[in-house]
Amino acid sequence: MVHLNAASVLSAVDPITWNLWPSKPPGETVTLPPESYRANDNRQTAGRPVSRLQNVSVPTLTIYKPGPKIDTGSSIMIAPGGGFTILAYDKEGTEVAEWANSIGMTAIVLKYRVPGNVHNPDKPWLAAAQDGQRAMSLVKSRFDEVGIDPDRIGIMGFSAGGTPVMYTALVSDRLYESVDSHDDHDFRPAFAAPIYSGWWMPEGANLSETTPPFFMVITYDDKDRSIGLSETYIKLKKAKVSTEMHIYSEGGHGYGLRRTDKPVTSWNDRMEDWLRLKGFLDK
Repeated sequence: MVHLNAASVLSAVDPITWNLWPSKPPGETVTLPPESYRANDNRQTAGRPVSRLQNVSVPTLTIYKPGPKIDTGSSIMIAPGGGFTILAYDKEGTEVAEWANSIGMTAIVLKYRVPGNVHNPDKPWLAAAQDGQRAMSLVKSRFDEVGIDPDRIGIMGFSAGGTPVMYTALVSDRLYESVDSHDDHDFRPAFAAPIYSGWWMPEGANLSETTPPFFMVITYDDKDRSIGLSETYIKLKKAKVSTEMHIYSEGGHGYGLRRTDKPVTSWNDRMEDWLRLKGFLDK
């Protein structure tokens, strides 16, 4: 367990934002319109609107600290979904950060690049995967600035946000040329949590004794995503990677943490139990 320097720990009410890259991210050749929230979008989740962030070309990390009395030193990177076109930034980002803080974890919201299909039509997932690897290396390099344990940094992602999860937890090769000393730090997380992930076992996956433990959530009625994530579970099981998976009968896709009468919307209680079991909530 790393002993943290209290003087370097941020105030619980004072989030900080870092740019992910020192200059233009890898492979960027297209200039997007200004970053903005999509207007005139009436789709809701659990009766509430969703903030859909579009045209993200400058990816960032925003770090939220829990109160010092409950701070465990553990942290979790959070990747919202949005089909590589938008980011559901509140429902699958800041609202999840608030929950993570409530259980004593530092929350790190990853605002990765979208829309990916503008940058790379053949690989719309690539920018998200690159940003995920870079983000994990950057946080591990600068852990002392935010008072977190570099050996207890996990990652979770929703829908398309499962891409940064899979490409940090299951892939060994970096998807871009190292740009500075931050990339000297590996990008393997301490744990991985793809939640109703739209991305499963990536090409080049390397399952071994160093693969982190997984926590996964899906519903039967979430189209073929339930098949993809179940097949991922089987591969992890065969490789003897510690994995917990919850398959609910109903709930569809994109529920985030917003409670309804569907049992699936209490999935975060099960994840808290799992985090506690695995020691990530120990102080």
